[in-house]
Amino acid sequence: MLNIIDQYGVVDAQIKELEAIKAKLKAELVARGKGYYSGKDFQVEVQEYPRDQINTTLVRKLADEDFVKSVTVTQQIKAVVVNRLDV
Repeated sequence: MLNIIDQYGVVDAQIKELEAIKAKLKAELVARGKGYYSGKDFQVEVQEYPRDQINTTLVRKLADEDFVKSVTVTQQIKAVVVNRLDV
């Protein structure tokens, strides 16, 4: 039986492979354009809509330092980084 480190690494590698497949399929669906598409077991909706995003570079450039500090949120990130050992 694999230890927890190797189990985690195997699952991580499988997820990365599936995410790559998912990204390719998503790109193909998006290329079809907006709308609903049905398969045998699933239905998808391709949507397109605007989303406003704050340009943080401009905020830092144009606003004073106190404002930038007051709107800046710092989060502690807990990450697990997986690298395959060459065996």
